[in-house]
Amino acid sequence: MEDRVEGRNAVGALLAAGRSVEVLYVLEGARHGDPLDRLRTQAVSLGIEVRSAPRRVLDSMSERGAHQGVVAVVAPFRYASLGDVLDSSPQGPALLIALDHVTDPGNLGAVVRTADVVGASGVIVPKDRAAAMTASAMKAAVGAAEYVPVCREPNLVRALESCKERGFWAIGGSDSAEVTVWDAPVEGRVVLVLGAEGAGLSRLAERACDLLVRLPVRGHVSSLNVAAATAVLAYEWLRRTPLGE
Repeated sequence: MEDRVEGRNAVGALLAAGRSVEVLYVLEGARHGDPLDRLRTQAVSLGIEVRSAPRRVLDSMSERGAHQGVVAVVAPFRYASLGDVLDSSPQGPALLIALDHVTDPGNLGAVVRTADVVGASGVIVPKDRAAAMTASAMKAAVGAAEYVPVCREPNLVRALESCKERGFWAIGGSDSAEVTVWDAPVEGRVVLVLGAEGAGLSRLAERACDLLVRLPVRGHVSSLNVAAATAVLAYEWLRRTPLGE
C-alpha cells in the first residue's frame, strides 16, 4: 500500500533526503522558476516520474486539501524499532518523546518536528487508537520525519519500561501535577510522556511515569495543546543540556 506526502516543504525535504518517490504530481501550469517548477526539476534530475495534474485531482488525493500544488506517492512510511532507537541513543543526556493516544495527525507531525529541532532520539506512539504518519502528519512535520525515528509500539507502557531499563527517566505532563516543569529535574536521559488533549495521560501511562510535571498558567485558558506543550517541555530539557552532549 502506498503513502502520500503533500505540501512543498514536506516534499522538498523527502527529495533532499533521498526517500524513494514513485510518482510526483505537480499542479499543471506551474511557471518556470516558481517553487513547484523547482520541485519538478529536482524530481526529474533524480529520475522520478513527474505528472502534471489539475487542482481537482490533487484535491482528491489530499488528506486535508492543503497540498500546495504538489503530492508525492511514496512507499509506506517505515516505522523504527524501539530497540534500534535505544541502541543508537547517546550514552549521556538523551531525549525521547512518547505520545499516549494522541489522535490528531497534525499534532503528531508537529511533535516530530519539535523532536528534530531539539535533537531528540525518537518519538514513540501506540499502534492502536493513535495518529499514524499520514500525509497530514508528514506535512506538519515539515520534513523532520525523514530524520527522526518514529516507533509504533503495541503497548506504550511496556515501551516506557524498556526506556527506563536503558536509564531513561519517564516524565509525564499532567495539568494536575504538583510540580511545575521549572522545578523538576528535566535533564539527563528523559522520555517525555504526553497525553491527548482533553483526556490527558491514561491511568496506566501515568503510573508508568517516574514524575509528573505541569506547565504554569496565568491566563484564562487552562492548558496548551499537546504539540505546544511538548515543545515547551522539550526545550526545557534542551536548555539544561550542555552544548556538545
